[in-house]
Amino acid sequence: MKSKRMIVVAVSSIVLCLSLFFIFQNETDTSTSNKDLTLIYEEKVSPNKEYVSNKKDIVHYTIKIYQEDKNKVYVYAESNSLVFENTNYSVDYNQKLSKEDIQIKWMTLSGSTEAKKSDQLGLANVKILKDGCELSNRIEKINSEKLS
Repeated sequence: MKSKRMIVVAVSSIVLCLSLFFIFQNETDTSTSNKDLTLIYEEKVSPNKEYVSNKKDIVHYTIKIYQEDKNKVYVYAESNSLVFENTNYSVDYNQKLSKEDIQIKWMTLSGSTEAKKSDQLGLANVKILKDGCELSNRIEKINSEKLS
């Protein structure tokens, strides 16, 4: 009887783990397949490059903006930092965008555009414009880690 209970508990645990894995995997994916997307704009910064002595400690933040064939725009915020979870969002639009339609302003967590060792870049203000009209204006928090 005890061995049957152990088998039921083990099988139930495996099913629960697999279910949670698939739920969370599908929940965070707002993209389409990469073959349907065209990279419009990419910008990469390193907030701590000047302050670290070892190259492997350099953190990179990247904003990538894609547009699909049906003109929906996808904005991806990525980092190699262990404290950052890559994020993305989409914006509906009915025309093709170009690199000139994108503006990214990097800021520190205190809102300054001038980074210091104690106040490094961690926010990206991503604006998508078309013919002077703002389609999207969103600030992405890239890093919440306070570096010393």
